[in-house]
Parts: sequence; structure tokens; C-alpha cells
Amino acid sequence: MPASRRVTRAVAEVLDLAPRKGEVTLQRLVDAVSTDRGRDIEVKMAELPEGVCGQWRQYNDHDEFLIQRGLPTWDRTLAHELGHLVLGHDGIAVAEVARRATEIASDDLISYMLNQRTGCMGPGGEDIEQDAEDFAALLLYRLGRMPSDRSSIVQVRLGEAFG
Repeated sequence: MPASRRVTRAVAEVLDLAPRKGEVTLQRLVDAVSTDRGRDIEVKMAELPEGVCGQWRQYNDHDEFLIQRGLPTWDRTLAHELGHLVLGHDGIAVAEVARRATEIASDDLISYMLNQRTGCMGPGGEDIEQDAEDFAALLLYRLGRMPSDRSSIVQVRLGEAFG
């Protein structure tokens, strides 16, 4: 299934932030989004629970993307988490899900719930995990086709459009 127009537009907006000189990398795009938002984004490798490849954590003064240490394709996970951020995904707070599910939550239950995907469906029923995956795939595809010097981005986009 092709990416939605919203996802395609979000990828184009992120690529428009790409530095005009030097190599355009995923990390440089994350830095550009951070600058554009006026809010720091830190990328850290971490030991995450089993089955969790990445997490986006929002703090009062900055955001963090945690990437599972040792992933063979960490860039895909980073692009996925960036997709959540630029697409405006909020999800449901894990603590709120726990309150709804039980009156008393044990440490084991809280740990279990922190490892579950919560809030994957948006208010309109759209699957935000699929949107983030589509964003990551399209961003990495376009990033791979982008020249080191962004001055010829028009040629890249024409090549994508016409093969």
C-alpha cells in the first residue's frame, strides 16, 4: 500500500530542511528538524526491553529517541521514531492505560504494559504505527537517492517521478 498523502508531504517537508551543503544524512535531518522546531532531539543507543526497537520520549525541554543497542538497521528505527514526531502522533500515556485496565497495578504489570504498544490507533481509526513505518521507508528511500550536494534535489525528484 502506498504512503498516504499526509506521510508523503511530511517526508517532503523534512527533506526540505536538509542542509544545503555537505552530505545529507539521517542524523543531519534529525538535527534540522530539531532546529526547525526549536527543541532539542537527542538520539541515544539504549538497552530497551525485549521486542522494543525504539522509543520516542518527550520531556519538558527536549525529546529523546532511544534506539535498541545492537540493531542491525538502527536507521530504520530512527526514521520510524522521527516519523511519529513529525506526524504529530501522541498515543495514549501508559499510566492512563494502566489506570483504565486495573485499580492496583503491580510492578510486573506496569513493566508488561510499558512494553506493549499503546495508542496505536488514532482518533479517526488510522494506524499510526503504519504511518510511521511508511514515513521511515519513504524517507530512507529518498535519502538514499539524494545527492551529497542538495543543489540537484530537483533532479532527484524528477528521477523519482519519471523513473
